[in-house]
Amino acid sequence: MALFETISARRRRGHKSSPPAYADDCNSAALTKSSNSDEHEHHKSKSPFIYSLTASYKSILMIGAALMLFTFPLAQKNFRSQSQFYLRPQSQNESSDIQTQLTEAIMTAGESDVADEEKGVAYNVDSAVDEAVAEKEYTAELAARAVEPTVWTCGEKDRQKQTALDPITNQRPFFAFVHVYKTAGSTVRDFFQNYATVCKKSLALVVSCHGSGIEECRLKRSVNAPQSIERVNSTILHDHYDMLGGHYSFGMADDIFSNATATPTYGNGAPQVRHMTFLRQPITRFVSHILYQQKKGGWNMKDTVEDTAEDIKEMIRTSRGKGEYMSSIYKYLLTPQQRAMEYDQTQTQEDVVAHKAQLSIDNLLRYNAIVGMTETFSQSMKIFEHAMGHIVTSTRKEEEVRAMFSRYIGEEVSRNVSKRKGISTGSVLKELNKDEEFMAIFREFVKYEQMIVDFAMAMHQKQYEAVNKVLMDPVLV
Repeated sequence: MALFETISARRRRGHKSSPPAYADDCNSAALTKSSNSDEHEHHKSKSPFIYSLTASYKSILMIGAALMLFTFPLAQKNFRSQSQFYLRPQSQNESSDIQTQLTEAIMTAGESDVADEEKGVAYNVDSAVDEAVAEKEYTAELAARAVEPTVWTCGEKDRQKQTALDPITNQRPFFAFVHVYKTAGSTVRDFFQNYATVCKKSLALVVSCHGSGIEECRLKRSVNAPQSIERVNSTILHDHYDMLGGHYSFGMADDIFSNATATPTYGNGAPQVRHMTFLRQPITRFVSHILYQQKKGGWNMKDTVEDTAEDIKEMIRTSRGKGEYMSSIYKYLLTPQQRAMEYDQTQTQEDVVAHKAQLSIDNLLRYNAIVGMTETFSQSMKIFEHAMGHIVTSTRKEEEVRAMFSRYIGEEVSRNVSKRKGISTGSVLKELNKDEEFMAIFREFVKYEQMIVDFAMAMHQKQYEAVNKVLMDPVLV
């Protein structure tokens, strides 16, 4: 049963967009008004005076009709941008397959690449993000905006001497790296620590983030920060840190530059910190996770690749037998508010997982996150290097920074290789791929995370193209 449906998908099938029961009253009124058209009879009279009045009324009605035709698209667009994007089908005939809808969204990512400036229209970032969320479409303009270099001085530790604001957030520069489990985390964590050391920036690495705010996280490690700090909160991050990294979620850093007592907006409005994340192909991520758990002694260890593969097969078949889908990514891509959402008992597990997949894609768009991919690590680090643009204090410092980035750009992600002979993520995947029937079940198990990753990959590619465009154009450099 397909429970949720995007407005754009309904419009493509020829259905008129009708507001859900919980849509804003103003949007409902606008759509209702624009859809009413009354037939008017014109009574001609032999009296010139009466005929003149009738003609005047007719003119007024024609002008009113023209205004309604002009304002209807605006009201419709306003409805799309402000209302919820998930509609309960009115009947079985109106329902559509959720997987097809999300696949269509992925396929259209980045199709609208014509800059609004070329059309002579002022480009508005907030409205562009709203439209991207509504249409599930990531444009070249948004990609260029995401990777626009921040402005801070590498080597200058005194924050008082750095008055330039980040061009994206209009706050002092601050990067928030959301570390999704088993996505090149150790390598990227090492990069951030080295970057903080070389550029004299302060970094907080946090773990055990289970609540609604960053203050509930535990500080695992910090670089260039007061030694007395044991736990972090929004005020401490605001006053003492330039970067945040760890296993937390989108939305948890939203109030760093706002009143600490205010309710976070969770991506509504312009983001106040730069969000960065790495994602990975879900089948590979799952196998990597299993091997990691084995290595840590938290799961039944096997001595051969074949036995390890058989255990994974049994696990996936059992989960699919219960109607379960891979869903661990939502711990990172959903805001605390979204994770706390309750679903009614009429909704299946697939309904819930599919809805959360759409919310995850929405968040990647709303935060316009810088996206790295484990499979294209070198390319990802080039994006990071460009976005974390810097002014250096000396030629020596510039050489040091370039050498650091060159090292990571040329580095491959470390593989999970067990001390048991030849058992690695790659070898287990090779063994699993021999069983085509099982792989079909495995792909079904990860399909909603796969849709998120496919969409993120499209974002990543657009961002990489935006970086290359700047580097190849001497006017833009």
